[in-house]
Amino acid sequence: MLLGLFLAPRPAAAIPVFAHRYGLSCEACHTTVPHLTEFGKAFLERDYRLPGAPRRGALPVAVKVNLQYGSDGEGHLPKAVVDEVELLVGGSLGKRGSYFAEQYVVDGGLPGRTRDLWLGWRVTPDDARVPVSLRAGQFTLSLPADPETFRESPDHYAIWDQTAGANPFSFFVPKTGLAATVGDDARGWSATLAAVQGHEPGSGLPARALDRAVYVQHASAHVVLSAYRYDGTRAVDGVDDRFWREGYGVRLERSRAQLDAVYQRGFDAHASAGGALRSSGGFAQLRYDVAPRWFALARYDATQDTAFARALTGGVGYRVARNARLTVFGTLHRDGEGNRRDTLTTALLFAY
Repeated sequence: MLLGLFLAPRPAAAIPVFAHRYGLSCEACHTTVPHLTEFGKAFLERDYRLPGAPRRGALPVAVKVNLQYGSDGEGHLPKAVVDEVELLVGGSLGKRGSYFAEQYVVDGGLPGRTRDLWLGWRVTPDDARVPVSLRAGQFTLSLPADPETFRESPDHYAIWDQTAGANPFSFFVPKTGLAATVGDDARGWSATLAAVQGHEPGSGLPARALDRAVYVQHASAHVVLSAYRYDGTRAVDGVDDRFWREGYGVRLERSRAQLDAVYQRGFDAHASAGGALRSSGGFAQLRYDVAPRWFALARYDATQDTAFARALTGGVGYRVARNARLTVFGTLHRDGEGNRRDTLTTALLFAY
């Protein structure tokens, strides 16, 4: 019934909140949701603002739903679930301010949490040669590839989920604090510095002093180079675990193809009762636009901490409507003990 509603003829009006507000089509910012066009990347870099563009009255709320059918790789029968239901709220505040919130009502079939909830401020004028912006609240850390909102495969990037021993830190979890960005993400040099709370909700560990994060990027027409580092402290078994993670990324874009590769390494002074622990990992991902509505994606993930694990993901996606996509993905997992788990997932994502 839901699929019938999405494929039924309807007026070509834009429905999601940003498209509705500025009178644009979904295709202005996305090829196949959530993949961004160059215009969409610039819109995101400006914290969802289009300076000088006329706006229309619109309720600043959009809904994104992901329906999923597939196997769990553990021998159980395939099942259909409402995998995700999200509320997205965003808009401008005056000439230089902006706000954004991403609230999961359902996440993985379970009650969800708030992902992003921040206020932004453009310190410099919009035409400044070197723009400077601030962001305060809860936000996703700056990384070579977005770990959640703009990820196109159902399986997470392994290095963004990776933890070390009893230290619960992972890049997937958003942080609360303040971030400052200098430069334009779309061209030339840019850098983001963040001071965030040293805490993971639900971990049971007490909050510590502020963690520090830095992300540096250089973007040209077809190549994006990046580097990042995160430093923090967690109390593990009553002992301070001073840790760091650092990584390097490259993105190559040419015609219909986009290649992303990231390598990460880390060190924990006291990740568990065993003491210090070194970790590493990375991924290589290739995305190819087969046709205007079709894309194919393949990714290899690997992580090394107390054991070596790897995964191979591949699939295709199709834009069934301007604000909806259908995907089919399969993943082959190998954990550190050599156990194999294979999953196959079909999903329909749509937004209003």
